[in-house]
Amino acid sequence: MIPHWKQKFVTLWVGQALSILTSMVSQYALIWYLTDQTGSSAVLSAATIAALLPQGILSLFTGAFADRFDRRFLMAAADGAIGLLSLALALAAAAVPLTPGPIILVLALRSVGGAFHAPCIQAVTPLIAPPDALTRCAGWSHGIQTVSMLLSPALAAALYAALPLHWIILTDTLGALFAIGGLLFARLPVLRVGQPEQRLRIWRDTKEGFAVLRSHRWLWELCLICALFSVAFMPVSALFPLMSMQYFGGDTASAAVVETAFSIGMLAGSVILGLWGGFRDKMATMLSSIFALGVVLVATGLLPPTAFWTFAVLSLFMGLTCPFFNSVFMALIQEKVAPEFLGRVLGLSGAIMTLASPVGLVATALLADRTGITVWFLLSGVVTLFCGVLGLALPAVRNCDKLKS
Repeated sequence: MIPHWKQKFVTLWVGQALSILTSMVSQYALIWYLTDQTGSSAVLSAATIAALLPQGILSLFTGAFADRFDRRFLMAAADGAIGLLSLALALAAAAVPLTPGPIILVLALRSVGGAFHAPCIQAVTPLIAPPDALTRCAGWSHGIQTVSMLLSPALAAALYAALPLHWIILTDTLGALFAIGGLLFARLPVLRVGQPEQRLRIWRDTKEGFAVLRSHRWLWELCLICALFSVAFMPVSALFPLMSMQYFGGDTASAAVVETAFSIGMLAGSVILGLWGGFRDKMATMLSSIFALGVVLVATGLLPPTAFWTFAVLSLFMGLTCPFFNSVFMALIQEKVAPEFLGRVLGLSGAIMTLASPVGLVATALLADRTGITVWFLLSGVVTLFCGVLGLALPAVRNCDKLKS
């Protein structure tokens, strides 16, 4: 018989996967629409900043809500708000052709909802799964998300060619209903760690969470390394459509091929991690993935304009490396941070990495049209390799998995 906690885990994440699928379909359609309408790296970078910055700022504080209130309610409220925003944008798109302004505004408002949702969903697993299953659960949840990401580029390309934009955006509202349904059918326990008599004091609770984050030296240093990585890698992710459609002279189908290859790699990595669990020393797994990603990014930056299919293959390898860093990092935090502080530490660590991203995105917006797109892939690879060197050079980071929880 399947353990009871696994049934809850799967039911919850099936709803989340369907929501992620529809959100990604909508997002790809909007990015391709902006690429078709403007062809500007500045506009794409601005859209990416809008999708990241509000969540990065608010995540400094929303972890306190995840530690004080029922996480089921917070997740349902966030999903519902995001669904309503997508509905409003769909109605606007049905009335008049969209300009970049409304799209960027909705991306920013959806980011607000994500700020409340992310620390809650990340802090759910340790409350329903045994400690020895956390790394595999991180791989499974990453894999479930990746299946949705795998399907979304091809589905988005087909819908983008066949339907008006507003019908595609409307699927995101449907996805919000799937996510809320998964929460209800999973019949999760009350996902709250704080005692009912403990009132929410946002500033005090956030300071407590930051103190816990700083008290784990390995986690603080690793967050700073991840922030540097975010500065380097986020511009690359924003430039993927332009790389496919301008540098290699492709169309939305070409962009979908690259995104699908990346997702196939992520799925393969998630399956391998879910079955294998990584090296016994989690940092060995994480650092190996960083060095591999750095090499692939450098190789991508050196490609000529005729090497589209090589780019697609390298994108697959980029995706393959991601679960071995992201999922294992999440498992380390879940394992070594006390449950009553978990929401705040997850929110703060996520905020540090997210708030670093606009630095690279602003530079891209200002310079990418002049320097060329491939330069940013090359620079990203060099910085990523440097992040791996830092991880080896800092003893607290290198030896963090040997510490007791």
